[in-house]
Amino acid sequence: MLLSMTIENFKSVKSSQTISFEAVKDNRLDPSKVIQVTEKLNLIKTSAVIGPNGAGKSSFVRALEVLRRIVLSDPETVNPLASSLSGTVFAYGIDKMTPATISIDVLLEKGEDGNEEKPTVIGRYTLVANRERVFCESLYFIVNGSKKVMFERKKIEDGEGYVYRFGKLYRGDKKRAAKNLPESRTFLSESALSGGQTSGQMYNWFKNTLNVLPMGVGTQAEQFVADALAKHPGWGDMLVNYLWALDITDIRRVGVKQKEDGTRAVVFTHVYVNDKKVDGYSQSFLMESLSLRRLVAIGIAFFTSFVSEKTLLIDDFGQLLHPDVLCHLVEIFESCNKHSQMLVVDCNPSLLKEGLLRKDAIWFAQKDNESSTVFFSLSDFKGRSRTTVYNRYLQGAFGALPVTSDFYFVHDGTPMEDEEEEVKEDK
Repeated sequence: MLLSMTIENFKSVKSSQTISFEAVKDNRLDPSKVIQVTEKLNLIKTSAVIGPNGAGKSSFVRALEVLRRIVLSDPETVNPLASSLSGTVFAYGIDKMTPATISIDVLLEKGEDGNEEKPTVIGRYTLVANRERVFCESLYFIVNGSKKVMFERKKIEDGEGYVYRFGKLYRGDKKRAAKNLPESRTFLSESALSGGQTSGQMYNWFKNTLNVLPMGVGTQAEQFVADALAKHPGWGDMLVNYLWALDITDIRRVGVKQKEDGTRAVVFTHVYVNDKKVDGYSQSFLMESLSLRRLVAIGIAFFTSFVSEKTLLIDDFGQLLHPDVLCHLVEIFESCNKHSQMLVVDCNPSLLKEGLLRKDAIWFAQKDNESSTVFFSLSDFKGRSRTTVYNRYLQGAFGALPVTSDFYFVHDGTPMEDEEEEVKEDK
């Protein structure tokens, strides 16, 4: 699970910004909405970043995507930074080659309180890079609160190569993994793929735990659903029940069929009443409504999180969805999930519905006077109010609202296509 993330000089974020997913100590907040790691550490099940369009809410999602893509890049890829970091440095900066910084704290091992032989281990991985080279890379383990270096790699200033530092607890090959390592590749990847136990723990979190829902509702989303249904055939019936819970009641079956090109297609069977007779038809995933496709993809992502520990990221969570459905999706995740977390980004204030999310689970995003994104937590606002959080937000109590103004269209005088045709006919 993800404990926190810090980004700097990345997309719309200029100065260092940190978002935490640890629960604050407040007895007034609902304890059922957290996952207890230790007596002192609780993680929030569902967190949301809310703000107006164009505020840079998605920057932290993109940062995790970029970091995952770099770490899990194919060993044959000469420069995984080039495609991953291209166009991601602070959009309004002067020097586009200034490196971006991305740092995450991840729960790697859930220990037992008071058991020194089974401690709680948090991995802190930091990457400082531009699209040409890595400037700094480090992995620390925080073992029962004690920070210990695993490895650290720093670019030699005004020179070639790197300076490496390894901790006593690091397990894995050192010299071979570092030798002739290109400036554009991470030591984490190289050492993990070489069998390094320490680097492998963090590498496997990116590979097996971090789950970013596909943004679109096209072929990529269909493949995501098809692969899951092929692996778990029983999930087809579960999807039908899930859709019924969202008031979509005409679908009786969701299945997968093999296409001639070897890929899989998702097929829905609809049933309806026609002249007092039950009738039906089948339809492919890509022929269904955009909202249904979105709901099915979210449902499959939920099921995966219910059966194994996942950190699920969903950008534009409310895309194509009714506000009541959006809130009910959170309720479904909260009630069925035992060991995973969900991080969502949306501009829909419906997520501020009373009792839906804890105060420390809500983050706002807005632009400052430099057009740079800043993130701040709802829990930073103290005091009580008789007005709901939802209404206070709409009244501007927390900021992070769009500033709208009048717009008037002025035609530039250029003839429209149909007007040009009329002129030709007159001639």
